[in-house]
Amino acid sequence: FSRYFAIGTGNWGSLGNIQVNNRNVPVQDCRSGVCFDGWLYYNGYIPANRVNSTAANGVPNGVMGVPTSYTPSSQPVFPTPATPNPADPNARFYETNTVFVRLNNGAMQQTTLNTNLHPWRNQFLPAPWVFTLNSSLFKAIPITERVIARLNVDFFNILNNPGLQVPDSNTGILLTRFSNNTPRNLQLTLRLTW
Repeated sequence: FSRYFAIGTGNWGSLGNIQVNNRNVPVQDCRSGVCFDGWLYYNGYIPANRVNSTAANGVPNGVMGVPTSYTPSSQPVFPTPATPNPADPNARFYETNTVFVRLNNGAMQQTTLNTNLHPWRNQFLPAPWVFTLNSSLFKAIPITERVIARLNVDFFNILNNPGLQVPDSNTGILLTRFSNNTPRNLQLTLRLTW
């Protein structure tokens, strides 16, 4: 069946075009220290310093396989640059939606930009389709003229289809690490009617 997921609305910086890649751009998410296979389902926000990045020892520590033409569809007011500089006076604001508002008395007030009316609120993208198949078998066994035993065997997700999860609404990454569906289950029932 078809399903949809909400686009991330946490970034208030520049908003661009959303490009849905489906499962055409394979990537590996190595940000946790372990690489997990997946796809760049749509061009969500990946910090520039984590796009195809490696640590000093050459070990991947970002999202690997992101195309050079990648442009995030949204980003925070202060996105992290590709080569962060700790001496940058704005470094403490990286990955935030911090803004400064001049008050009537001329003082500057620091606050977080959020109007609660993001342009992408209530906007959805189609997620990968998912399906499962359930089946049931039963046999009625007459014991006497008025007493009947009924044996049911119910199979849930009989094809054992794992299914894909919904992509991350912020990064646009669809990982294959976990299944969407539960594994095949079998349920036995014995019913006695009289």
